Amino acid sequence: MDTRSDLDSARSRGRSVVEEELEGFLRVYKDGSVERFSYVVSDVPASEAPQEPVASKDVVMDSRTGVWARFYLPRKAVSRGSCRLPLIIYFHGGGFVLGSPAWSIYHVFICRLASETNCMVMSVGYRLAPEHRLPVAYDDCLSAVEWLRQQTRQKLLHFHSSWLSSYVDFSRCFLAGDSAGGNIAHHLAFRCARADMKPLQMRGVILLQPFFGGESPCKWELEKAESDPNLSQRWMDVFWKLSLPVGAKKDHPACNPLSKPLRNVRLPPLLVCISENDVLKQRNMEYCQVMNNGHQNVSHVIFKDVGHAFQVLNPDSQRIPELLTVLNSFIKTNRSSSL
Repeated sequence: MDTRSDLDSARSRGRSVVEEELEGFLRVYKDGSVERFSYVVSDVPASEAPQEPVASKDVVMDSRTGVWARFYLPRKAVSRGSCRLPLIIYFHGGGFVLGSPAWSIYHVFICRLASETNCMVMSVGYRLAPEHRLPVAYDDCLSAVEWLRQQTRQKLLHFHSSWLSSYVDFSRCFLAGDSAGGNIAHHLAFRCARADMKPLQMRGVILLQPFFGGESPCKWELEKAESDPNLSQRWMDVFWKLSLPVGAKKDHPACNPLSKPLRNVRLPPLLVCISENDVLKQRNMEYCQVMNNGHQNVSHVIFKDVGHAFQVLNPDSQRIPELLTVLNSFIKTNRSSSL
């Protein structure tokens, strides 16, 4: 952990007093500067090494904003020649202030996701708060989807050995994300449903422990505030403080999508994956109920004895194969459905 000399060194470099800190990951100073670091998570490069079951490569989509994505291609798809794969468009978690597709924990999980579902995955790297507060993350992720749509419309599918043109079925796309990424997937589902995304067709939305909140804590949050080692009440409070628009409360729609009536938009089928010990469990359940009451097609699965974002924070969890089986079933069931 950090020492007093670390803080003194930071100040000597012209930084002011620390305003917010997430131990081991982030410091935000009163002068507005931000310092990110990690003692437990490292970045890993993409790799097309032939011995690996999933190949990966990075693509910058917007040099101005820095929005990028890491693409994952299961090797078994290559060996089958003309096989066309569904595409999962994935958004990472981290409370909108942390995370990256290059983080080792995400790279490992997305490799497993691509292999087990036999899908290509596009894992999006969006700009982070507090430098870029919401709705920037939504805008960046939508721009990544729009980039993909433009590739198909303009016949520009030659990039990087023609992965897109050779292996992807753009009529079978799925939005997905965990934690803050699940929040992003929810908001993008509404944006995409209101727009002309052709030739992309969104067949489903997968929310893994979506990160929602509200001004008034629910009963479960009060009871379980410190029981989930993967997400504490303090971290949630800091995430929302740093990511919401300046002056916004937690009933802002970005945080609490149930704070205002859901617009009359028909979404593709949604799957919500909930962890039994997650501090967000009750909010996730209420989300499913309200969405179903609004005539959306929402199903959910509860994974027992695990906490928030277990699939990336606890990579040895015995529930991960169960999760991947559920996701694979959802994708197969909805890959040819019509909206």
